[in-house]
Amino acid sequence: MTHLSISRSTHETFKAVQVNTGVLSLSLLPELGGKLNSLRDLRTGREWLWRNPRLSYRRMPHGKSYVLEADTGGWDECFPSVAPCDYPSPPWAGAHIQDHGELWSQAAALEVVEGDREIRLRTRWQGVVLPYTFERTISLAAGSATIRLEYVARSQADAPQHFIWSAHPLLAIEPGMSLLLPPSASFNRWSSIPPDLFAADSGLRFPPGSGPRGRTPTKSSEQVAGVYAARDREPPASVRGIDLASLPDAGARIALKLWSDPLDEGWAALRARDGELRMRWDVALLPQVGFWINLSAWAGDGGAPYYNLGLEPCIGAQDSLAEAVQRNLCATLLPHGSRAWWLELTLA
Repeated sequence: MTHLSISRSTHETFKAVQVNTGVLSLSLLPELGGKLNSLRDLRTGREWLWRNPRLSYRRMPHGKSYVLEADTGGWDECFPSVAPCDYPSPPWAGAHIQDHGELWSQAAALEVVEGDREIRLRTRWQGVVLPYTFERTISLAAGSATIRLEYVARSQADAPQHFIWSAHPLLAIEPGMSLLLPPSASFNRWSSIPPDLFAADSGLRFPPGSGPRGRTPTKSSEQVAGVYAARDREPPASVRGIDLASLPDAGARIALKLWSDPLDEGWAALRARDGELRMRWDVALLPQVGFWINLSAWAGDGGAPYYNLGLEPCIGAQDSLAEAVQRNLCATLLPHGSRAWWLELTLA
């Protein structure tokens, strides 16, 4: 008989729910915004989620800074913005949306549905500044290495509500891993360290060397960073002499946050020496992907820089909702309407 079990325990003083499919284990902390704090491949022992070694788990009141006090790692959900901003449109114009959205700082209501062959973990949040509910259902099946996450946002308002959403899993990385993305994807820069890492802010390919081929590169100022504008040149093989076809060690000291234009293919993966974390989704529902690579260049708490990676399917992509609305890059909930999407994750 294929193994499937659920257990309840305490993790760093917080209630935890853990599901074991016989192939993988997943742990969820409902009191910490429904955070997924562990995703482990039981065949290899690899823990895929990064854990901040310096910040302890704490309940934080609404209005605190995520990056300064709650960047503990794991998988959070960012809604209705990622970057802090003021909501840009009436009737909520000027209402402040906190850092990394409104979900991480509240306890999520959790419903567990147990079947013989499948367990579902349904978490639900209530909007703070804006009137909405947000729901995520995670389904795990016996003997399966695949997790399905289904999302639905529902408006409780008489006026349209703009939003962006991003999954925010911070992954534990090591040198030699490969980040795999659709080769046709075109990316935009949100931020980078150093600030002049890229000569262009849009039309970028990743990794360097994955762009259009067959033409001789033309020397220009766009070659400064080694990530080319994705028009008619072949990208070089490095960023400032650092090869990003596979992840370098912490000595690279660079960081980059890129987000994509609407995609033709809905997939992304992180490949390790002993396995692969794969994501797939429907681009008609979930059109974009972003990623944050931090090669020991940044830490929000002022300590030693982190070495981690965020792989983030997203809707709207631009980190600030205010900027996304201005650039028409957001999604909209119609009055008392809803929007649903899904994401599948497989440990291959």
